[in-house]
Amino acid sequence: MLCPALAGLFLAAGAKELGLIEPWVLPPALQTLFFVVAALTSVAAPLMVRTLFAHSLRESSGADPQSFLVFQQRLLLVALLTPWLAILVMVFDFRNFYGSSMVLMALYAAYYYYPSERRIDFDSRIFRVEGYEKNI
Repeated sequence: MLCPALAGLFLAAGAKELGLIEPWVLPPALQTLFFVVAALTSVAAPLMVRTLFAHSLRESSGADPQSFLVFQQRLLLVALLTPWLAILVMVFDFRNFYGSSMVLMALYAAYYYYPSERRIDFDSRIFRVEGYEKNI
Protein backbone atom coordinates (compact mmCIF):
# COMPACT_ATOMS: atom_id res chain seq x y z
CA MET A 1 0.00 0.00 0.00
CA LEU A 2 2.92 2.33 0.64
CA CYS A 3 5.00 1.60 -2.47
CA PRO A 4 2.34 2.63 -5.02
CA ALA A 5 1.67 5.83 -3.06
CA LEU A 6 5.37 6.71 -2.97
CA ALA A 7 5.74 5.91 -6.66
CA GLY A 8 2.76 8.15 -7.44
CA LEU A 9 4.23 10.91 -5.29
CA PHE A 10 7.58 10.77 -7.06
CA LEU A 11 5.97 10.56 -10.50
CA ALA A 12 3.71 13.53 -9.78
CA ALA A 13 6.64 15.54 -8.39
CA GLY A 14 8.77 14.70 -11.41
CA ALA A 15 6.01 15.57 -13.86
CA LYS A 16 5.40 18.87 -12.07
CA GLU A 17 9.11 19.70 -12.04
CA LEU A 18 9.53 18.89 -15.73
CA GLY A 19 6.47 20.94 -16.61
CA LEU A 20 4.52 17.94 -17.90
CA ILE A 21 1.56 18.83 -15.71
CA GLU A 22 0.36 22.27 -14.81
CA PRO A 23 -0.67 22.50 -11.13
CA TRP A 24 -4.38 23.18 -10.72
CA VAL A 25 -5.44 25.96 -8.42
CA LEU A 26 -7.45 24.81 -5.45
CA PRO A 27 -9.65 27.13 -3.37
CA PRO A 28 -8.24 27.83 0.12
CA ALA A 29 -11.21 26.12 1.78
CA LEU A 30 -10.43 22.86 0.00
CA GLN A 31 -6.75 23.16 0.88
CA THR A 32 -7.76 23.44 4.53
CA LEU A 33 -10.12 20.48 4.19
CA PHE A 34 -7.40 18.24 2.68
CA PHE A 35 -5.00 19.38 5.40
CA VAL A 36 -7.48 18.39 8.11
CA VAL A 37 -8.15 15.03 6.44
CA ALA A 38 -4.38 14.38 6.29
CA ALA A 39 -4.09 15.22 9.99
CA LEU A 40 -6.97 12.88 10.77
CA THR A 41 -5.53 9.97 8.78
CA SER A 42 -1.98 10.39 10.08
CA VAL A 43 -2.58 11.09 13.78
CA ALA A 44 -6.17 11.03 15.03
CA ALA A 45 -7.66 8.02 13.23
CA PRO A 46 -4.78 5.60 14.03
CA LEU A 47 -4.96 6.69 17.65
CA MET A 48 -8.69 6.02 17.66
CA VAL A 49 -8.27 2.59 16.04
CA ARG A 50 -5.68 1.72 18.68
CA THR A 51 -7.89 3.00 21.50
CA LEU A 52 -10.93 1.10 20.25
CA PHE A 53 -8.91 -2.10 20.02
CA ALA A 54 -7.60 -1.63 23.56
CA HIS A 55 -11.14 -0.90 24.74
CA SER A 56 -12.41 -4.11 23.13
CA LEU A 57 -9.87 -6.06 25.22
CA ARG A 58 -10.86 -4.52 28.57
CA GLU A 59 -12.72 -7.66 29.77
CA SER A 60 -10.28 -10.24 28.40
CA SER A 61 -6.83 -11.32 29.45
CA GLY A 62 -5.35 -10.66 26.01
CA ALA A 63 -5.91 -10.59 22.28
CA ASP A 64 -6.17 -13.62 20.08
CA PRO A 65 -3.82 -13.56 17.07
CA GLN A 66 -6.64 -13.18 14.51
CA SER A 67 -8.11 -10.05 16.16
CA PHE A 68 -4.59 -8.63 16.51
CA LEU A 69 -4.00 -9.16 12.79
CA VAL A 70 -7.27 -7.42 11.93
CA PHE A 71 -6.27 -4.54 14.23
CA GLN A 72 -2.89 -4.20 12.50
CA GLN A 73 -4.53 -4.23 9.06
CA ARG A 74 -7.02 -1.53 10.05
CA LEU A 75 -4.27 0.57 11.58
CA LEU A 76 -2.22 0.36 8.39
CA LEU A 77 -5.20 1.08 6.17
CA VAL A 78 -6.06 4.24 8.07
CA ALA A 79 -2.51 5.52 8.58
CA LEU A 80 -1.24 4.84 5.08
CA LEU A 81 -3.99 6.86 3.44
CA THR A 82 -1.93 9.96 4.22
CA PRO A 83 0.80 9.26 1.61
CA TRP A 84 -1.97 9.05 -1.00
CA LEU A 85 -3.19 12.48 0.10
CA ALA A 86 0.34 13.82 -0.29
CA ILE A 87 0.05 13.20 -4.04
CA LEU A 88 -2.54 15.98 -4.10
CA VAL A 89 0.19 18.40 -3.04
CA MET A 90 2.01 17.71 -6.29
CA VAL A 91 -1.03 17.85 -8.53
CA PHE A 92 -2.70 20.91 -7.00
CA ASP A 93 -1.16 24.26 -6.15
CA PHE A 94 -1.21 24.21 -2.32
CA ARG A 95 0.03 26.99 -0.09
CA ASN A 96 3.45 26.19 1.35
CA PHE A 97 2.15 25.61 4.88
CA TYR A 98 -0.53 23.13 3.84
CA GLY A 99 1.59 21.35 1.26
CA SER A 100 4.67 20.89 3.40
CA SER A 101 2.58 19.90 6.41
CA MET A 102 0.76 17.23 4.41
CA VAL A 103 4.04 15.79 3.15
CA LEU A 104 5.44 15.76 6.70
CA MET A 105 2.30 14.04 7.98
CA ALA A 106 2.66 11.43 5.22
CA LEU A 107 6.27 10.79 6.22
CA TYR A 108 5.26 10.53 9.88
CA ALA A 109 2.47 8.06 9.16
CA ALA A 110 4.69 5.93 6.92
CA TYR A 111 7.55 5.92 9.45
CA TYR A 112 5.59 5.43 12.65
CA TYR A 113 2.91 2.96 11.57
CA TYR A 114 4.83 0.88 9.05
CA PRO A 115 4.88 -2.68 10.44
CA SER A 116 8.46 -3.21 11.55
CA GLU A 117 9.35 -6.26 13.60
CA ARG A 118 10.11 -4.03 16.58
CA ARG A 119 6.69 -2.32 16.47
CA ILE A 120 4.85 -5.64 16.04
CA ASP A 121 6.76 -7.09 19.02
CA PHE A 122 5.92 -4.03 21.11
CA ASP A 123 2.21 -4.14 20.20
CA SER A 124 2.11 -7.90 20.81
CA ARG A 125 3.42 -7.40 24.33
CA ILE A 126 1.14 -4.42 25.04
CA PHE A 127 -2.01 -6.23 23.92
CA ARG A 128 -0.89 -9.62 25.35
CA VAL A 129 -1.41 -11.60 22.16
CA GLU A 130 -2.06 -15.26 22.94
CA GLY A 131 0.83 -17.50 21.99
CA TYR A 132 3.26 -14.58 21.63
CA GLU A 133 6.83 -15.27 22.62
CA LYS A 134 9.40 -12.51 22.54
CA ASN A 135 12.09 -12.98 19.92
CA ILE A 136 15.45 -12.90 21.69
